[in-house]
Amino acid sequence: MFFRAVVGLGNPGAIYENTRHNVGFWVVDYFARTFENSVWQRGRSMAASLCRIPRPDGTLLLVKGDDFMNLSGGPVAKVCTFFKIPSAAVVVICDDITLDLGQMKITERCGSAGHNGVKSILGAIGPGFVRFRVGIGKKKHPAMELADYVLGRFGAEEAEILSKKMPNICNGLRLLLDKGILSAMNVVNRSVCEQNLTEQQ
Repeated sequence: MFFRAVVGLGNPGAIYENTRHNVGFWVVDYFARTFENSVWQRGRSMAASLCRIPRPDGTLLLVKGDDFMNLSGGPVAKVCTFFKIPSAAVVVICDDITLDLGQMKITERCGSAGHNGVKSILGAIGPGFVRFRVGIGKKKHPAMELADYVLGRFGAEEAEILSKKMPNICNGLRLLLDKGILSAMNVVNRSVCEQNLTEQQ
């Protein structure tokens, strides 16, 4: 089975742009721009924006939900129902505070790890989807509320670092789509703070 949908998690609206919790949106936006003539379109009945990417094994849907993070499961379930996509053919890109900035990790059939967007999707389509986790770094101050941290914007230096790592992150995603989860996990899930996947393509 090939992957048919890649869902980037985030909160809609200008107020949440460039926040740590919106890394999933960042990745799918950047990934879409690596393809010629890619266009985002609103799927109003599905409460999501969609970008169709032609691939040798069929059309890949990039998805950004219009609902807030803790309601992410609704739009994802609507997309999966409309296009008849099983959960095992879905990749969900989410932020992860346990990983260093720009680090990647691929997991499947596990819990939410406290991520409200992933928790919502688990409740909506079940545990079969693949998680593509992108590190946003740990809290700088232990006493800081988690919500304040993930909804805070990246500093200029952090944003620059993440922008420079975005091509490598997209290489990791492309490896997953092209080679499958086991091959991708063998490469991505090693010590990856400074991983470079260019030679894996």
